[in-house]
Amino acid sequence: MAGRFGASIDGIPFECETIEDSFEKAIARYEFPYRDGALLEDMGQKARVARIRCYFLNESYESHKTLLNHLENTGGDYELTHPMYGLLKGQIEAVVVRHDEREETAEIDLTFVEQLRGTLEVQQRPSVDGETEEAFQEGQDELTESLSEDISEELGADAGPILQETLDPDLPFLEQFNDLSADAREYVKQADSYVRSLKATLNEITAPANSLVSTINYATNLPGIVIGSLAGTVERYAILYGSLITAPTRFLDSFLSGIGELEDAFGLFGKYTKIAKAQRAAVELGNALKADQVASQAQRRAASVRTFSPLGRLQKSLAPMEAVLTVPEIEAALAIARESLQEAVELDRTMQSIKSLAAILTDHVVEIKKELPAIMQVCIDNALPLHLVCLRYGLSYQDAELLMGINQIRRPNFVTGEVNVYVR
Repeated sequence: MAGRFGASIDGIPFECETIEDSFEKAIARYEFPYRDGALLEDMGQKARVARIRCYFLNESYESHKTLLNHLENTGGDYELTHPMYGLLKGQIEAVVVRHDEREETAEIDLTFVEQLRGTLEVQQRPSVDGETEEAFQEGQDELTESLSEDISEELGADAGPILQETLDPDLPFLEQFNDLSADAREYVKQADSYVRSLKATLNEITAPANSLVSTINYATNLPGIVIGSLAGTVERYAILYGSLITAPTRFLDSFLSGIGELEDAFGLFGKYTKIAKAQRAAVELGNALKADQVASQAQRRAASVRTFSPLGRLQKSLAPMEAVLTVPEIEAALAIARESLQEAVELDRTMQSIKSLAAILTDHVVEIKKELPAIMQVCIDNALPLHLVCLRYGLSYQDAELLMGINQIRRPNFVTGEVNVYVR
């Protein structure tokens, strides 16, 4: 008989001997017609199985019932302190009991299957456009609340009717209030003028029915109407400059400078205009980064497919791929958006959604930089075809399409000058 060792399951001690342990590999076999053998791929180790025999003799005989009851009632993983391998976590697959009450002897054979080692975490990166839109919607509520608090602070007790009265946005605001103080009446006049000007700005641009602003329910009091009108106007500015979105830096510069004129025209509400501008800039950049990510993935898939089959047949379209953003372009756009968001944070540090927008965009760019291979700039003195440039720097000829996306190459057969290439 093999030697006995001390062991335990969830703190219940016993003596045991190891019967056998099995360690199996998961081997994937790929077999091909007219080829002997198979292509093998190691997929990792299967579950470790340990079979042990537990002994309960004399004074420890009664404790075998404690172990059996424990194995019957526990629903989670067991912790086996194995005499050879130390602590193992897993499940008991089989239990065989042999006992003799006259001799106070019990033997229990256990088949223990080890649980997955560590925690398997499948990380699904959230969609940057979805996250920015969600933060934008939260930000609209926060911006409305910020305006309400500012009205209360500025007008004091006179702010009550302004914050509580339900208004018709198509009618003059002042006609819908009774018994306002002079200060409150003056504020309502300016708010009404601001909203009328917002609605008149770019009113020839019609937002699509599924626009982001149309999905948000704004309050029907004065703060809700003001912020809702502001969000609609900012969205029309985004549509106006939408043709530039493939170049995010140009889009953001034009978009932010365009709304800047609106900030200067109404100083009293400049704070909310600047915050709304930063929120929308973050959303538009999130959409641009998502579109670029999709284009980049499509480009990689296309590059992995050979242009011609072994029989010389064309396997994919030769149409030019959509250009993707380079890391410097993405970083430049992020810097512009973060600068605008920082200005918004300084205006109201209680708005957590602004900080969330900055964090979402930054985290996404960091992940992009982790995925993309490093880029170095090389100088081509004599004109070469782009495929030869790839071969010179250790790249596959299929990477030529990827290099087209990170360079402005007009004549791929005659490449000269400074060229960005991937470092593999």
